[in-house]
Amino acid sequence: MKKADFIISYDISNSKRLRKLAKELEKFAIRIQYSVFYVPSVSQEMLFDIIETINEIIDTNEDDVRIYTVLDPGFKLGQAVDLSDPTTFS
Repeated sequence: MKKADFIISYDISNSKRLRKLAKELEKFAIRIQYSVFYVPSVSQEMLFDIIETINEIIDTNEDDVRIYTVLDPGFKLGQAVDLSDPTTFS
């Protein structure tokens, strides 16, 4: 399998598990929001390792973790809109 990009998002109910998962994801992913990470260019084997790591940390009865495939890895993020002053967006 060729390499692909992924978005991982989560809702973790326990603060200890939340910190542990975030710390683990920061080793290989780019945090794009508090509970959302971008994982660039990983193989299927690496994805399985990531899933295994996540499953070792979370409680599947209480926590929710989603992994989405990025279909267009050439996407670019633009300027964010400041909600307190949207007129600054150009």
